[in-house]
Amino acid sequence: METNQYMDMFLDESHEHLQSLNDGLLGLEDNSGDLSILNEIFRNAHTLKGMSATMGYNKIAELTHEMEDVLDMLRKEQLAVSGDIIDTLFKCIDSLEQMINNVANGDPEDLIDVSDLVAKLSALTKGTPPPGAAPATAPATGGGAAPAAAPAAGGTSGGVPVEFSETEKNVITEAEKTGMRGVYLKVTLSESCLLKSARSYMVMNALEELSEVIRTLPPAEDLEQEKFERSFEVILITASEEQAIQDAVMGISEIEKAETTIIDFKAAPAPAPAPINEQKATAPATSTAPATAPTPPPAPKPQAPANAPAKPAAPAPAAGAAAQKKSHAGQSVRVDIEKLDTLMNLMGELVINKVRLEQIGQTHRLSELTETLEQMDRVTTDLQNIVMKVRMVPVSQVFNRFPRMVRDVTKELNKEINLTIEGEDTELDRTVIDEIGDPIMHLLRNSLDHGIEMPDEREAKGKPRVGEVGLIARHEGNNVVIMVTDDGKGIDADVIRRKAVEKGLFTQEEVDSMDNADAVRIVFLPGFSTAEKISDISGRGVGMDVVKSKIESLSGHVDVETHINEGSVFKIKLPLTLAIIQAMLVQVQNEMYAIPLASIDSTLSVQPTDIRTVQNNEVIVLRGEIIPIIRMEETLMVPHLKDSSELFVVVVHAGDSKAGIVVDKLIGQQEIVIKTLGNLFMGLKMFSGATVLGDGRVALILDVATMLN
Repeated sequence: METNQYMDMFLDESHEHLQSLNDGLLGLEDNSGDLSILNEIFRNAHTLKGMSATMGYNKIAELTHEMEDVLDMLRKEQLAVSGDIIDTLFKCIDSLEQMINNVANGDPEDLIDVSDLVAKLSALTKGTPPPGAAPATAPATGGGAAPAAAPAAGGTSGGVPVEFSETEKNVITEAEKTGMRGVYLKVTLSESCLLKSARSYMVMNALEELSEVIRTLPPAEDLEQEKFERSFEVILITASEEQAIQDAVMGISEIEKAETTIIDFKAAPAPAPAPINEQKATAPATSTAPATAPTPPPAPKPQAPANAPAKPAAPAPAAGAAAQKKSHAGQSVRVDIEKLDTLMNLMGELVINKVRLEQIGQTHRLSELTETLEQMDRVTTDLQNIVMKVRMVPVSQVFNRFPRMVRDVTKELNKEINLTIEGEDTELDRTVIDEIGDPIMHLLRNSLDHGIEMPDEREAKGKPRVGEVGLIARHEGNNVVIMVTDDGKGIDADVIRRKAVEKGLFTQEEVDSMDNADAVRIVFLPGFSTAEKISDISGRGVGMDVVKSKIESLSGHVDVETHINEGSVFKIKLPLTLAIIQAMLVQVQNEMYAIPLASIDSTLSVQPTDIRTVQNNEVIVLRGEIIPIIRMEETLMVPHLKDSSELFVVVVHAGDSKAGIVVDKLIGQQEIVIKTLGNLFMGLKMFSGATVLGDGRVALILDVATMLN
């Protein structure tokens, strides 16, 4: 089989299963007795094993197979959930992630040595089970678990080696009155079959075309989880010939035999009933049947028992539910990220050309073109909204990776910490999602290491021994706010001042002039750390600087609010998208610039006499608030051409900071498409990108956060 075409799907789904395994183990650690969590973990490990085996990655399949055996014993209570087992399984997940990453990078999967893990898992499964526990597998030829509903020794009914309930007997007897009959089917898979659950699913699909399935042995869930040997049994009612049933089953690959026997409750069966088709089926051996069952009372019409499975991987719903299910089939598809980027770029070009046409219509006063463009504007706006929504993904894709990290760091620090996540359904543009993982990780590690105290210290302060760390996301207008909170010791502004002077970042006079809020913000400077020693978790003075730089590169802002012995809140504010935004176009001499509308508070015109000087800095007073002035000519280092009797000021903000940008002219509001500047202009920190205007000119986009800091 050519597997390259399935590689992307394999990698995507493998990472999804690894994340589910991480989540499941975290849940199991908190609630070791929850069987539903164990079943979910088992299913993910089982699916990952099947996928990797199909793709030919035998080392991954081997490790997941050993995990599966341990998980199965945990489910059967033949092993007790312990910290050692949880830690071992977490190490397995980490190794699997490395192996899959190696595969993604084109490297061999076996660069990671998992022999020790395999040996440890194998030792767990071969250990002595707890007293009174059932054996892991019932002894049977060929190995594997015995069918859950195997009949009692020597017990038969209706001529087949199966015990029937009164309801099942009633259904089969009533079916005979309508020309149908009960059939016992035994399906044997070939020894080389890799995906037994997939084959059993295909068998059930084939049988549904010809019959109504009453019961499977073992039950559907066990078939789905491959908890059976090479064979399984099906009880069904059908109007089709046994030969047709055998042909349908044998038409599926990797099926070795399909044996059928008619179920007859009216007469005792022969010791060894002959199969209908000797070329494709062999009669199952039967023992002496019990006395003839009495004729059951008539039922209104034959119907399958309520608990009868339809097929192992997907139990058959009722007719109405099936129709509803079909109507929703195929409602979502996987789309390559590059295709979404291309779609967004094309959308951007459409917006640019729409603006160009609007300018042409206004310049030449073409009323018909203007009317058409009004309709086009509505269509492009709707199209843009749809494209933007397609690119939006929930922040849970980032948040989901942190519970495991918090768990590991907490154990390393010997602290007791509970992580709470809120608003994980909040959506962000995928380009933003891809970039915020590292900043959030640094903030969380900072709260875990510096924020939350040791349990004894918390207890001495009258706090609970278990510290609380929160990860919260929510919408605020056209922005998304992400907060990392903790109920720890808070940040002492005096300690920050002292450390800043010790490290030579500020003089004593400079830090003394800072209020507490400004002093605390020193933590975002490069090289600053309050840690007394460097550890694997923190202390190198790079984490918070990385946070600030990365967030500002995303046109966002980060700030901190803290209270001694109450805790801290780190607040990240990000735009919903970085692709198409509303902006104010301004002119400085002959050049056009764009200022994101989300950063603008107001625009106003002032007289030169309205500008005052305070501590050698130019400011204006707006509604009683002192706002510093930034002259674009000086910032851009372009020569001053002429004085003007009227100055235009755009008041902008970044977090709590405000400034008034002085420009020559206000052009107006416009929808712009952000284009990156490329590596050649990486040093231009004052600009976050560029846009193409309707007349073909390029306008640089001002990075307000950088200008204000």
